[in-house]
Amino acid sequence: MSRVKKKRTGGQPVIWLDVPRRSEKLADPDSYESRKRKNLDKKKKVKSVYDKHQDDQNQGERGSEQRKTRLADKIRKLKKDD
Repeated sequence: MSRVKKKRTGGQPVIWLDVPRRSEKLADPDSYESRKRKNLDKKKKVKSVYDKHQDDQNQGERGSEQRKTRLADKIRKLKKDD
């Protein structure tokens, strides 16, 4: 019994698809590319040591300022009376 050799056939004709460019994908708000880019932009960035130090100093300055609200005044008055 003999084996049949495989033949290379032309197969199906190649159909070139007109795929949208990356810039077109980014322009479409519902596309994967644009959603990925938007989420990367929103992603929380890691602060440097310098930025953390600056934030701590600013937070300390803000904490020392007195709040000018009626409730804060009332609490201050009660503490002063004690």
